[in-house]
Amino acid sequence: MKLRLSIPRVRARGVGLGNELTSWARAFLAAQVVGAYALKPAFGLNKRRYWRHFGTPRYDWFLHQALEHLLPVVEFKEVDYLRHGGGNFVDAFRNFADVERLHDRSCYLLVTEGMWGGYRHIADARDFVFSTLYQSRFAARNLLRIKQSLHSNKLVVGMHVRLGDFGAAPRDFSDYHGRFNLALPLFWYINIAKSITTILGDEVQFLVVSDGSSEQLKPLLDVIPAVTTTDIPDSDCSDLIALAKADLLVCSVSSYSAWAAFLSDAPYLWFEPNLQHHDSGHYSIWGHEPEQQKENSATQRALLNHISLGDSNTGRGLPIGLDGVVPEGFLQSLVARREHLRIEADLVQYGVVPIRKVGG
Repeated sequence: MKLRLSIPRVRARGVGLGNELTSWARAFLAAQVVGAYALKPAFGLNKRRYWRHFGTPRYDWFLHQALEHLLPVVEFKEVDYLRHGGGNFVDAFRNFADVERLHDRSCYLLVTEGMWGGYRHIADARDFVFSTLYQSRFAARNLLRIKQSLHSNKLVVGMHVRLGDFGAAPRDFSDYHGRFNLALPLFWYINIAKSITTILGDEVQFLVVSDGSSEQLKPLLDVIPAVTTTDIPDSDCSDLIALAKADLLVCSVSSYSAWAAFLSDAPYLWFEPNLQHHDSGHYSIWGHEPEQQKENSATQRALLNHISLGDSNTGRGLPIGLDGVVPEGFLQSLVARREHLRIEADLVQYGVVPIRKVGG
């Protein structure tokens, strides 16, 4: 009989959802490679009560600890990932599994933990994470409520305004370089909202997701009429999906926003002072991406130049400075994308489309 289990190890009482999802995605992918059963993270002690969302027992932490004592443990760490080629997680782990003869062993507990590797290495788990979030206990109900509050024919700009458990905004904006988990200045969001509405006017609507209080958000909400989710309980998973489904995402500097951008196919805006500048002519989000910089071809560098000119054919992630000015060409591309996705242009959903004559 085979007993192969794969778990994302949770330390102490665990951390935020964005952090836990990374090791969970790795554990899931590893299980697919070696035919193991993937367990959910041990959320029982997490102060955010994620066990309520994902249906895990309160004693799951005890079960995970017991498994580590009862079964042979195989750990896959960042050093193993790098030693076996890095890059795509599945490729690196498959090499590791071959070396460790995991396909020939019938009983073990595979363990991985930590946020290392970035989002690129777990791209194969994107659908798993999205479906897991959607099928969580409260997500579908909450998403229907959000959808009913939004106009179906207007662009949705999702703003993630993280305030409550983050460090206060520093006085010197250079202190944002390379640092996460700091509250962004509210005027940055306000400037972005003004820039967007100046160009798109009534074509756009705003969805504000925040852990801040109504009083903290008042300066922003006084500028733009927005749908908020502050009155929706148990919205951790639904907020993340709602941000990922927006036509444009305005990120906070957090793993939660990064996950929303990762799960989305839409463009997103990032706080430019947080990024690090390199002599090679690149921004970097982490500060240690030499291989990615090396891979950037002349064509890709030209693409980066187009971003500053407001060309509509930019990449998805756009750095935005303190003035909050969003290039007009970038915004017009959102309108074009929304028109392309309108239900009236969808034969299967709408039932009819205009006849198009091809050729003369």
